[in-house]
Amino acid sequence: MAVQADQTYSLIALDIDGTMIGEDRLVKPELIEAIERVQNAGAVVSVSTGRTLKPALRIAKESGAVGPVICFQGAMTYDQVTKNAIRHERLDQDVTSKAIAALMSVVSEVMMFLGDDVWVEQRSEWTNAYGERMGIAIRNIDSLIGMSDKNPTAIVGVGDPSIVEPLVEKLHSQLNGSALVTHSLPMFCEVEAIGAGKDLAVEHLAKLLNVDRSGVIAVGDGKGDQSMIEWAGLGVAIEGGHPDAMRSADQVIAIPEHSGLVNFLNDLLNTGKFGPPN
Repeated sequence: MAVQADQTYSLIALDIDGTMIGEDRLVKPELIEAIERVQNAGAVVSVSTGRTLKPALRIAKESGAVGPVICFQGAMTYDQVTKNAIRHERLDQDVTSKAIAALMSVVSEVMMFLGDDVWVEQRSEWTNAYGERMGIAIRNIDSLIGMSDKNPTAIVGVGDPSIVEPLVEKLHSQLNGSALVTHSLPMFCEVEAIGAGKDLAVEHLAKLLNVDRSGVIAVGDGKGDQSMIEWAGLGVAIEGGHPDAMRSADQVIAIPEHSGLVNFLNDLLNTGKFGPPN
């Protein structure tokens, strides 16, 4: 659906990597200003990311987006005001153990996410660098499968994109639809509870805010963004993003390095398209 002349948007869900920030991982001052203007118009701006809570909150704070934070590919929604999760979907023991076993048979790096801690059987240069970059703790355990009863938020396998792409499809089939299997980045194969997904998280948040689907904008670049792009009243993809995301979008905008999101928000601001929830 294209932008409608009489439509006002009250909830904007923004992916982080490749959408709000580019390769330099910096939130530009122009984006901070645009988000402030959107919120001053009364609309709610929420980040919606595959990242864990702590690094997602960091970008939310840097950008000034004060709406609830959707993280873990939609498995958790966190209220920045009350500092509580208002939605949290966890994996059950059976799905967790099957996912770990399947991932370990294909990729060398498998991580279990419990809160903001990441558990691995063997630390590597990659996992150490990931923990440092994201500001989260990497912890060792003899057996990840032995922790299956902890009901983690996510299990993530890391490998070459040429391996991960078919692995996502294969694992979805192996788990027989009992979990969400996707990838927010080309090297990640992510497994979350079936109730996760950015579309379900954005839909849940929209209902809490009393915002009709037609009044929701979702912007993202990855395969994991496709569902919310399809669900939103106005779905927006990033040029050069995952083909499925771009095919599902009503509009395609430029990459962060070319100020795509900033220009998109400013265009809507300049035509009075943002307003508060009913």
